[in-house]
Amino acid sequence: MIDSADNVTHMLPVTGPMRLNFHTDQPDAARVFVADLNQDLLGDWIVTLSWDGKPQVRGGGRVTVVDDQEAGFKMIQKIAQKKEKSGYRLV
Repeated sequence: MIDSADNVTHMLPVTGPMRLNFHTDQPDAARVFVADLNQDLLGDWIVTLSWDGKPQVRGGGRVTVVDDQEAGFKMIQKIAQKKEKSGYRLV
């Protein structure tokens, strides 16, 4: 919780989605993909990608440190464009 008397801590401005969830509609090979933008305890901005699929595809994930929040938003936007072209839809 942010203390209103604290002169140092400020709310972060949110200018776009922080998490995007995608999935495919193929019943025999449903796949899920999540892109998430967060700030860690050290103040670094990180983009976390995670995915899962059926029936024989294993899930996985990747964490990437980005320069700032804006760079993270741009990265998530590029990922969203690629996923939508690949047949995923935003949930």
